[in-house]
Amino acid sequence: MADGRWQTADGRRKRPPFSFRIDDSTAQGAAVIDLQLFAQLLVSGIVRGSQYALVAASFGIIYSTTQLFHLAHALVYTAAAYGAVEAATRLGLPLWLAVPCGLLVATAFGSVIELAVYRPMRGRSATKLAAFLASLGLAIAGANLVQIVFGPENKSVPRFTLKTIAVHDVTFTTLDVAVVVVGWVCIGLLLLFLQKTQYGRAINAVRTNPQVAMAVGISVDRIYLLVIALGSLLVAVSSLLFVLGNVAFPTMGLAPVLIGFIAVFLGGTDNIVGAAVGGLTLGLATSLSGLWLSGDYAPVVVFGILFAVLVFRPQGLLGKAAV
Repeated sequence: MADGRWQTADGRRKRPPFSFRIDDSTAQGAAVIDLQLFAQLLVSGIVRGSQYALVAASFGIIYSTTQLFHLAHALVYTAAAYGAVEAATRLGLPLWLAVPCGLLVATAFGSVIELAVYRPMRGRSATKLAAFLASLGLAIAGANLVQIVFGPENKSVPRFTLKTIAVHDVTFTTLDVAVVVVGWVCIGLLLLFLQKTQYGRAINAVRTNPQVAMAVGISVDRIYLLVIALGSLLVAVSSLLFVLGNVAFPTMGLAPVLIGFIAVFLGGTDNIVGAAVGGLTLGLATSLSGLWLSGDYAPVVVFGILFAVLVFRPQGLLGKAAV
């Protein structure tokens, strides 16, 4: 039955107030826009996830071998960026020399933490909680020390420009490509090192059973030093890839290392590949959630995923269930 409210005096139908009409072209345009947004967020998620994956692999090799919650890893991340920036600005070194300086500073700094903090604590039979608190203290105090020494202002690497690439309205930079390629190549090289080299097999032996490894003559202290140096080198690569397109600041290491820490538990604490997959998953999830949520909700997405995995698959996505 026709509703008389929306008819004119001569019987013609009139449009109700606040009504609107979407024709086929408008709907198709909206679909194209949504598809383009999805593609852009997917690319951004892969780039972000590759950064997280590299940090997670660096944290995972340390945790799975030493069982240390090495939160001072955040300070190592920061040291790499500041090492490169200071080498380029104060020493005037070209970028191709400043980047290795950042890698060297981070690797040396991580090794010093093991030799000066963790090893003496193990010698005194300190608990894992004590080591965790020491690591947390280093991360917090170190960030404040960086601010005191280098100042609170942001710092960037000079003389570095990015080139933008557009593929079907999806844009990314040459640095984004480098982040993905370098990140996964580093993870692949780490896996090859663990599987194909004598030191890698020694690391796997300590990861599996430190007591048996010591019984066959493997120095656990040397292996711990090696994995912390390796992890520091890997996280330095991630830090330098970040600072080449952004800025260095005193607390820059806290967020990525926290994400890497979560990714390790998401993918499985005994599995380096799982940690990397966990990092990629978090990067994709936080980016693609932008289809529906504001970027402010990214931490909610991260911890929501972690909570779901811990409840329904406590061993992680690729971890082995405890027997």
